[in-house]
Amino acid sequence: MMRVLRRLHQDDRGVSLAELIVVLSVTTLVLAMVGAFFASVSRASSTATGVDSNTRVASTAMREMQRMFRVASNNPVASGVNTQYAFQYASATSVRFFAYINLNSTVDVQPVEVQFTLDPTSGTITETKWNGTPTDITRSYFDFPRASTPTLPNTPTSTLRLAESVVPTTLFTYRNAANVVLTPTANGLSATDLQAVTSVSIGLTVGERDATRPSAANNVTLTSTVGMPNLRS
Repeated sequence: MMRVLRRLHQDDRGVSLAELIVVLSVTTLVLAMVGAFFASVSRASSTATGVDSNTRVASTAMREMQRMFRVASNNPVASGVNTQYAFQYASATSVRFFAYINLNSTVDVQPVEVQFTLDPTSGTITETKWNGTPTDITRSYFDFPRASTPTLPNTPTSTLRLAESVVPTTLFTYRNAANVVLTPTANGLSATDLQAVTSVSIGLTVGERDATRPSAANNVTLTSTVGMPNLRS
């Protein structure tokens, strides 16, 4: 190419057709390489941005679920008998349990009823909470809405959407003290298995819900197994 360009400057005879074809071919090749490079950089940047965004969403949801599971506790009653066991309902995509947490810095640790639910249709994880009602003058014991069904009719104290764009999957896996997996039926874990739960494994994937789409490469999967020391004898 340089030889041809020099001839253009030094010679009025111009270039031959063959030389012109060579120049055009080389130029086209260079432009194609440059275009491919920028396209690759753009795709890599888009993927990195998607992965970063999905990681933030997944991490936030995972931290909150871990925090609540760690303090899962049975709810004692004033009579000392008929303890309300920590887990009230548990399936692959939804779980409801009691936990003792510090609701804010100005009060002592208080019990709360928590439910995490993955909606496979909308791809969202929702955290729902119910505060307890004191049953004694010292506020040592609390009563909560209870049911073995997937949802409660009682109005919640708060509702928070933890994550969006969640890929439908088995979100929760339950194990007993012997590390044996407790398998929910269509109605969730049985009453016996609910009393035996001592750890919960969380498998959370955030990103493109259609795995055949190119953006599924941005999907982020986090896994964690949370032990619950308050439930171990």
